[in-house]
Amino acid sequence: MGFLRAAALAATQLSGANEVMIYPPVPPTVQKVAGIERLQMLIECPSRMRLQRLLADWLPRLHAVRGEHKGLARWAIDVDPLAI
Repeated sequence: MGFLRAAALAATQLSGANEVMIYPPVPPTVQKVAGIERLQMLIECPSRMRLQRLLADWLPRLHAVRGEHKGLARWAIDVDPLAI
């Protein structure tokens, strides 16, 4: 959960962060897959363009945050997920 908390903090520091709603990390319906715990975080924005801009600015920071969390297996960004 440390990675997602750090990721959320990094997102709040970006330009345009006041235009999106960043929810805290929560476990999904299926919390473990193949012995690996999963978490998710939802970000909402009324403007798709603003959301895409924030995601583009956020991605390099996520790579930097990833380097600080050695136990993290992997992470992904899913825009318009089918299930939350």
